[in-house]
Formats: sequence, structure tokens, C-alpha cells
Amino acid sequence: MSSFDYTVELERSLLKIVSSSPIQARRYMHRIREGFFTSNERKFIFSVLKDSLDTTGQLATRKVFEYEVGKSVEDTDQQYFIGEWNLVDAVDTKDAPEVILEKLEEADIGREIVKVGVDVDSLLEGGQILEALSHLKRHALSIGGVRDEKPLTELTEYHKREQVLLDKRAHPDKYRGVHTGFHDFDRFTGGLFAGELTLVAGLTGTGKSTFVRQLAMNVVMHPYNAGINVLHVANEEYQEQVEHKFDANLTEIPYLDFKRGEISDEDFEKWRRFMQQWEHNGKPMGRIFVKEVPAFTDTTLVEQAYRQCEARGIKIGLIIIDHLPHIMPIQKSWGENDERSKAASDCKELARWLRVPVIVPTQAATEVMKKQEKGRRGSKLDVYGSKGQVHVSNTFILITETGRDDAQQGVEEWERDVFWLVDIKKNRDGPPFYFRAKHRVKIGRIEEIAGQGARGTPPEEKEKTPAPTVNVIKKDEEVADSEQAEAVKAVIADSDSGEDVETSEPVSSGGGFEAATILSAVKRMKEKKKNATGSSGV
Repeated sequence: MSSFDYTVELERSLLKIVSSSPIQARRYMHRIREGFFTSNERKFIFSVLKDSLDTTGQLATRKVFEYEVGKSVEDTDQQYFIGEWNLVDAVDTKDAPEVILEKLEEADIGREIVKVGVDVDSLLEGGQILEALSHLKRHALSIGGVRDEKPLTELTEYHKREQVLLDKRAHPDKYRGVHTGFHDFDRFTGGLFAGELTLVAGLTGTGKSTFVRQLAMNVVMHPYNAGINVLHVANEEYQEQVEHKFDANLTEIPYLDFKRGEISDEDFEKWRRFMQQWEHNGKPMGRIFVKEVPAFTDTTLVEQAYRQCEARGIKIGLIIIDHLPHIMPIQKSWGENDERSKAASDCKELARWLRVPVIVPTQAATEVMKKQEKGRRGSKLDVYGSKGQVHVSNTFILITETGRDDAQQGVEEWERDVFWLVDIKKNRDGPPFYFRAKHRVKIGRIEEIAGQGARGTPPEEKEKTPAPTVNVIKKDEEVADSEQAEAVKAVIADSDSGEDVETSEPVSSGGGFEAATILSAVKRMKEKKKNATGSSGV
């Protein structure tokens, strides 16, 4: 374990570099973590340097450091902190900062792994095997990840935010989300933002996977995205299947032709030409990386795929995991609903740790089918399993079919294009909205129908919404007040008969019952029942 602590000279060299050059400090300070340093003295030097740079934009001088030591360190320990500053100041390093950072990052990761291993050993010794496995998986996800070790701040300390706001005003493009290519989605949400989770729900066979593939194609082709790469992780479909579905989307050659090997010479050349143009295109286009993982595995395999890209120098700007029901949670779950909720939380945590947007399809509840058949919209609670998965998401999309394209002649019904209502039920930083799209079934392409997106409820939905009615007991007079109607029910339920009275007639717009009238009505009903019982007995 101590082998990772022999980094003292590297730590001092790094501190010397960032304490003596403002340019080097601005270039590398954001990559340095407190965990790189193995003594309290060097951690303190780093914090003083970083705070000075963040608040004033200047390097901390020796006088500033001595002041901070005098203010924060016990008198008996001050000499050690001043002495460490002197040792750092005396370093004459010729090593490149990149090399030093790489070595210190490796050592920090090594220490983290050792610490997790010690904790796991302790749990295993206590016979807590499942807890040890959960602890290992949960902490393995964070080791070596992007961490934001920021201090506690007070809102009136606004100078750093002021600089950020000035930069946002000067360079707004830097802070926009990833453009999805769906105009109305980008208009209402601003795109897909780092650290956020988007869930896409729909019934089985609706085309959720098709939607996220289209979104991936839009992202890498969009001119505003400047070459953003997409990692598509498949745990339901096999890799060749996913690749050929992307092929069909790009070339407009039917997917089944790829699957069955029924591609004509002309279509084969067309496909190859598209691939070559994509590979050698001089425009800043992104790329899509496909990774197949076993079903019912957790998000640690997704992070491994991300790290593989990172090791090859490939920066991933969007992760798609298809799909949620086949993701197992890292922590132990208690039943299917808890499993789905925790799996969604793991996807959200993955987005936060890696600082990339994550999109995951999930299953809609059968209630959506009933509403769809009636031409009604589903709700954000119409998901299969726990509603907790919706809670952790930043954006929740529900896709429902609104009909097939009957204008397509000579095409079997199952091959006809399908019209969609793409309903954004949850937009954490904006209003709910919807837009319409067309699913071109044979080639797996989703095309937005321009000018059909808006906030609120679609017009046809409003037309189909029935006026609410309230039913009360059968009676000679009609009850106007719904609260009084409920009172009638309550009195009847509490009566000696012990039976509920059937309700059917609607409430009128006027009139009402007093308490005496209610009691009188109940009394008459009980007498009728008694007489009826007596007659049958005779």
C-alpha cells in the first residue's frame, strides 16, 4: 500500500510549477486534485494556490501563504507548513507537467483501489459477501472518474460566477447542450447537457431503440456539434444488428436487406460510398461507437467502454444505453420495482461522474396502450415498474403512435410508416411540450414533422377530454353540491344496512340537501328495504 506514497518529489515539482507560472497554473490547476498529495502540508499549499487563483486570478505569494498559515494552522505546527513551502520553492524541476500529472493520477488511483480493497476485505471477513460485492461495484464506478472537489461556498462570493457569466455572454456556444437535430426538442430544452439523464418510454415495438439511434445519427451529423462522438451500448440487440440498423438509417436501404444479405450490387456500392464519405469527410463530423454488453449487467461495463474510448484518445460527448430493463443495479435491490429505480439512478450517476449526457429507453406501462387506442395522451407516471426512474431523470419522453400512413399504396400494413406523438412529459428546466414525427419503418428513420411542436396539450386531445361528472344516489330530487353528495354516501355507508347504494344520476346545477333531508332520505330507504324483506318472508 505504501508504494503509492513514494511520490513526494513529484508532488513538490508539481506545486513548484503551478506556484511559479501563472500560465502553467491556469493550464493545469483544474486537473489537480487534493488526493494527489500525501501530506497535510502539501494539501494546504495546493488549496491556498487554488483559492488565490480562483478568487483573484493571481498566484499566491509567500506573504499570502504565511498569512494563511498564521490564520488557519496551530502555532506548534506552523513551522512544518512554512518548511514545506521552502522545500517546494527550492525544487528545480525539468520534468514536463503532463508527465508529472500522469504519474500522480496513477498513484492516486492506486491508493483509491487499495482503500476499496481494504474495505471489501473487511466486509468479507465479517461474512457480508453481497455487501462487499455492492461496495466494490459502487466505488469502482467512481475510481479515476471526473470529480469536482469544490469547497463550500457562500452565495455572496459571486466573483467567480461573475467571470463565468461574462464568459457565457461572450461565448454562448460553449455552454449550449448537444443539439439533437429535433428542432422543437432543442428549442424547448436547449439540447442534451452534460451530467443529465434522459429517459425515452414507449410500448414494446413502438420504436424506442429506433428513436435513440436516429438521435445518435443527428448528433454526429449536426453542424453545431463540432464533431461530438456517441457511444451506443447495446444490451438487448446484438452488435451486427445494431450496426446494420445504423446502415439502413444512413443509406435508406431497408434493414431486412442487410439482415438477409439481399443487397443488390447497386445498393452495396451505395452503402460503401456512404461509409467512405463518412470516414474521410473533411467536415467536423462525429463518430458512433457501438459496444455490445451482456443483458442484465450493470453500468460498470458502460464505464469500461467509455474508458476504452478515452484510452484511444476518443472523447465521448453522448452515451446511449439500450435499454433500462436489461440494466442491473449496482446496489442490492428489493424486488423488480426497486431494481428499475436503482438502475436508473446508476445511469444518472454515470452521467454525473463522466460529465456526459446519458439517454436510456425504458418500458411504458400497458395503460399507455389503453389511452393510445382512445386517442389519449399517456402521463409521466405511465412507466413499467417504479416511478422512481422518472424522478431521477432530467427529461422524460413518452412516444405514442397516432396512426399509420394509409397513403402508402401496395405496402403491407406492418411496413407502412407510423405517425408519432413525441411527448416530453418532464422537462426539468422548462415547460412540458410535444412534437410530431414520422417513423419510416423499413429503414428505421425518424423524421420530425415541421411546425407541429408546441407547449401544452395537443388540440385533438382537448376536444376528446370529456366534461367531469359526479354521480350520487338515485332520488326524487337531484343533488347539486358534490360535497353534499359525498355526505349522503357517507351516511348511507354508516347505516345499519352495511351496504353501499348504487349511484348513477348526474349532479344538477342547482338545489341541495340539508342535513335533515339527508337523514330523512336514508330513513325512507331503510323502511323500503324492511318492507321488501317482510314481503318476501310471507
